[in-house]
Amino acid sequence: MAFKRTIKTVAVLLLLALTAGMMTACNTSKYAESGKIIIPAGNLQTYIGADNTVIVDMRSGEDYAAAHVEGAVNIPVSELMISVPVQNMLTSKSKLQKLLSAKGISSDTVIVAYDDNNMSAARLFWTMLMYQNHNVLVVDGGLSAIKASGYTLTDAVPEISPAEYVAADKDETWAATMQDVQNQVNEPDKNTVLLDVRTEEEYYASGKVPSSVMVDFYSNFYKDGTLKNIETTRINYMKEGIKPENDVIVYCQTSMRAATVFLRLYDAGYRNLKIYDGAYLEWSSNPNNPVDIPSGIVAPTNKDAS
Repeated sequence: MAFKRTIKTVAVLLLLALTAGMMTACNTSKYAESGKIIIPAGNLQTYIGADNTVIVDMRSGEDYAAAHVEGAVNIPVSELMISVPVQNMLTSKSKLQKLLSAKGISSDTVIVAYDDNNMSAARLFWTMLMYQNHNVLVVDGGLSAIKASGYTLTDAVPEISPAEYVAADKDETWAATMQDVQNQVNEPDKNTVLLDVRTEEEYYASGKVPSSVMVDFYSNFYKDGTLKNIETTRINYMKEGIKPENDVIVYCQTSMRAATVFLRLYDAGYRNLKIYDGAYLEWSSNPNNPVDIPSGIVAPTNKDAS
């Protein structure tokens, strides 16, 4: 009996491998440089104490104070955002400069960020990209993966050396506005995809932007909390009809989860990406915006979620 189960398992694995190989072979899309931003937790040691490098802990001040990676400075993700016109919007250039300078980060510093929610470090990556900084790396799996890799944490707060961070002007390449989304809804461009990364439960509770393709945020991860690899990511999004040549506008409820999906796709070679920073919170708050509501739902409700 055990032998038969083994044979069946091997057959299933071979079938999955064959299917993946066939899909990869059929994929003629061209991807940009990949695999340079998301780093395994095991590689973090390379950056601890390295010249011109700052490890950034994106958790709350309380969690940071309890224990953190050696030498890490603390930047709670809330400090990267403002609440105008809705929650979790991109911070201003002046606020970002002041924040990073205070943390000992200069314009050419390599930043290695980690979190404990698989969202905050990605949000830092997108924020920096918006101000034309490409020197950010993100630890895959965050603090859980760091602990699993055997790193010893500390409560010692490092001494921060003075620095001057000068941000470039905002690069709107990576952001979409409500008007951009309205234009896509009203006059659809067949090459543009509205990507909703909220859950199916959220859709049934409050609807979605019409024509959006839904890919649950959590489907981007393995069971251990690390992001699915590049090949798997490409295959999964190809199944949804999303290719690197598409213009993809990603949104969730308040643009936190969207940042992680943006990061995963960017590091898998997608470059025609934008985050709708106002997200579904802004969209659904405007009574003039159409909402795709599942049958049986009387009216959408506005909920605060990430």
